[in-house]
Amino acid sequence: MSQLLRSIMGVALALGACTLASQAAAQADTSAAAKCSDPRVDRAACLREAAAAEQAKRQGTLNSPGGYEENALLRCERQPEGAAREACIKRVQGEGNTETRGSVPGGGVIRRTETPLPAPKN
Repeated sequence: MSQLLRSIMGVALALGACTLASQAAAQADTSAAAKCSDPRVDRAACLREAAAAEQAKRQGTLNSPGGYEENALLRCERQPEGAAREACIKRVQGEGNTETRGSVPGGGVIRRTETPLPAPKN
């Protein structure tokens, strides 16, 4: 009798876990659907991104700490060689007279650097 009772309890626990998991998945789908319902957003692309973010979250790779400066420096490599690339690197590294506003979690960091230029020769 105790073996039967343990089996029934095991099945009940498994069903409970499945119910909780399906409710969480349904809630995630609902929140993704709500976020992707904006007519200005490509719904298919939004849902794909939401699914990819959910998968990355499950794998523990979503919003991994750090790497922001490295990514910014990689973007500087796409600038034309010379002054533009050097200025980009200085902005990312905060050299000179650089002002930084915003945050990565908030959606973006804006950096502004004032670079004095010599007066033009006439």
